[in-house]
Amino acid sequence: MFRNKGAVIALIFIGSLLIIVGLTGASIPLQSTSALNAAVARTDLIAPSSFVLPDSTATPVPPTLTLNRHSFNEGASTKLVPTVFLPGRGPNLPGKMVYTGRRIDVYVGHGTFSTEDVVSMGIKAEGALSYIQKRFDSQLTERISVGVYSASQAPGRGTRGIAYTQDNTNVRIYYRPGEDQYHALVVVAHEMAHALQAETYGKDAQSSADTVLLEGLASWISGEYWLSLSGASSFQSRAHDLYLSGYNGNLAYFGRHDLNSAYDMWAGFVDYLARTYGWQKFNALYLSGRGRAAGSADYRGIYGKSFQELYTDWYATLK
Repeated sequence: MFRNKGAVIALIFIGSLLIIVGLTGASIPLQSTSALNAAVARTDLIAPSSFVLPDSTATPVPPTLTLNRHSFNEGASTKLVPTVFLPGRGPNLPGKMVYTGRRIDVYVGHGTFSTEDVVSMGIKAEGALSYIQKRFDSQLTERISVGVYSASQAPGRGTRGIAYTQDNTNVRIYYRPGEDQYHALVVVAHEMAHALQAETYGKDAQSSADTVLLEGLASWISGEYWLSLSGASSFQSRAHDLYLSGYNGNLAYFGRHDLNSAYDMWAGFVDYLARTYGWQKFNALYLSGRGRAAGSADYRGIYGKSFQELYTDWYATLK
C-alpha cells in the first residue's frame, strides 16, 4: 500500500474476485476465513439487499493538509473519537485476539510487532475508521477483524495488506518486528477503505470493479493517512509531481511496474473525476465495472468520453 520505496508489491489476483496488494492493499473477496493460506480463492457472490451511495448532491470536500506524521504516530490520542458501537465479534482469525474496540477486533500472530504495539495500532485503527467513514460518508454495519502477521506469512512476495470482503470481512497485514508501524497503520486504513467500498456499492459490484477505481478510491478514502506517506498536501499536488517526473503515459499501465506511484496517480484520477463531474456519475462508473482490468469500466457510457480521453483531460490540468 505504500510508499516505502518499493515496499509495495501487489499481486492483482487470479480470477475476478481476488486482489492482493503490496503495501497498499486490496480487496479480496473470500467465502470463508478458513482459506487463510490460500493465495487464490474463488466464491459465489452474494448481492446485498441494499446499499447507500455517498451523497451525490454534496460537493466533494477539498483535500486538506497532510497529517503531521510525527505527532500522529506518537501522540496518545486518536484523530477522531469513535462514536458508533457494533455489537458481537468480528471473524475469528489465526493468532491471539489482543484488542477489541467499538467496531474492530485485532489479532496478532508470531514474528511481527509486539502485542503492546498491536494493541496501540488497534486503538489508532479505530480512529482511522472514524475518519474514513466520515470522509466517504458511509458506515460499516458489521464488525471487522484485523490480523497482524509476519511478513513471511504473506500470500505473495512483498504483500503488505489484504482485505477479505466477501464474507466475514477481515483485514490482514504482514510486517516484521522493527518495521515502520505508522506505515502499517496506513495499510490498515487503506484495507478498511476496501471494506467501506463493499459496504457502499455491494460486494458483487466490488468484485468486478475496475482496478483503477478500486485502488484509486481506496487510496482517496484513506485521505490524509495516505497523503502523509508522500508528504503531499493533496492528491492533485502528488499527481502533479509524478506527472512531471514521467508518469504521463497510459494510466492503466502504471500498475504493471510501480504500484506505489500507480495508486497515487489513480487516487488523483478519482479525485479529478469526483470534483469535475460529481459523485453521482462516479458512483455509476464504479458500478459499471466489468472486471478488474484497469480502465475497463464504462467511461464513455457515463461521461461521454473514453478512459484515455478522460485521463488526457486530467493530465492537461497537471502540466
